[in-house]
Amino acid sequence: MSLIDRYWLDDESVPFGTFLRYLQTYYGPEVHNDNYESLVARARLADPDDAGMATFKNELVRLLKGDREGLHPMAIFTAAEYDDWDTDDEFLRWLWNELYPSELAPTSTAAESD
Repeated sequence: MSLIDRYWLDDESVPFGTFLRYLQTYYGPEVHNDNYESLVARARLADPDDAGMATFKNELVRLLKGDREGLHPMAIFTAAEYDDWDTDDEFLRWLWNELYPSELAPTSTAAESD
């Protein structure tokens, strides 16, 4: 897969912008070893005053439910540069289970109607 321009860094109002910026800040290969555990800790702390993490989680829920409106098809891969998964959906499910292990992962409305 090829990377795209990281448009979410210049425009914070883009759809899923917080999620993409957090992926790049905490998960991307240049920072993963230094920052990923901080993301896990913030997610598991579930501090109600941490508005950024609340937005991140909300956007992750929307993605897991299949909402990709306004999201470039390569945005998640570009932000995270994951290499252990074949699809965004596989990566997102793994990420949910890492960050919120005591909560069931949200599923898409299409999967619920099957």
